Amino acid sequence: MALRVALVGASGYTGIEALRLLSQHPAVQLTALCAGRMAGMPLDRVAPAFTGLDAPPLEPFDAKAVAEKADYAFLALPHGTAQDAAADLLAEGVRVIDLSADHRFADPARYAAIYGEHRRPESLAETVYGLAEHHRHRIRDSRLVGCPGCYPTAVTLAAAPAVRAGWTVGEVIADCKSGVSGAGRNPGAGTHYPETADGLHAYKSLAHRHAPEMSRNLGGVKVHFVPHLVPIIRGILATVYLRLGEAHDLAAVRALYSKAYADEPFVHLLPEGAHPDPRHVRGTNRCHIGLFVDGDLLVVQSVIDNLGKGAAGQAVQCLNLMAGLPETTGLEHSAVFP
Repeated sequence: MALRVALVGASGYTGIEALRLLSQHPAVQLTALCAGRMAGMPLDRVAPAFTGLDAPPLEPFDAKAVAEKADYAFLALPHGTAQDAAADLLAEGVRVIDLSADHRFADPARYAAIYGEHRRPESLAETVYGLAEHHRHRIRDSRLVGCPGCYPTAVTLAAAPAVRAGWTVGEVIADCKSGVSGAGRNPGAGTHYPETADGLHAYKSLAHRHAPEMSRNLGGVKVHFVPHLVPIIRGILATVYLRLGEAHDLAAVRALYSKAYADEPFVHLLPEGAHPDPRHVRGTNRCHIGLFVDGDLLVVQSVIDNLGKGAAGQAVQCLNLMAGLPETTGLEHSAVFP
């Protein structure tokens, strides 16, 4: 039987990417599409790329109505707005995959310190962090998955093998570049074309709310995080700097990472000396990693598509785990290049 899936928040960039992936998923039947102010509009007006797609109409969100049609629901809603929707869907027996930041922390106090008070803290008690490479066994049985942020996904996959092996000392420095789609679909001065084209700028240096998520993922290690906006549409390049506590040459580091990701279908270690490029993972759920060592300095570079492995692709990966499907189902495609 096909998995009955609803997509709540189908008009934003992450929602549209989720729609693209779910509409091609061989085991999924899209049974409900929900949108806010765009409810009632034809899908091809909201996202002309889907002209001709046989899809449900866009309708206002109602948890009971969704529960009648779907067993799983993707929430591609703005941060702060998924809390009520998730709680209401859980009460109706729907399993939820949240792409926002609303369910990335199980501790209400920790969440409040970063994002403000959570309106439905009872939901946090059962949330599972949706980074499959670290939590796949818990994701399989979960009712509520909080998908990671795009920056934390790239940084965690880059740093975790060395940190978890106890090879690093001190703090982690994460220097990241992101495409403009990471800011969402609503226009703003900071993402307006004349403000971003032919430019490059950092923002929220050492004060971005994704840093605590990275630190938690790395066992509490302090992460100094500086994000940059670059004039590309999609993709993240994370350059992560780590100090090695003992002498480990490049061959040893490559052996460590090769072992850590040997069975991971979406994480790929590039050949020695190769630099990862976001263009080579565009439209996929893949992460490419490059390794560089100079004395006691380890530099790890990772690239992901912020809308793919950083959002919708990762959510589909979690759906596959929850449904008992092969993890790669519907995600096997290669990058769109050039």
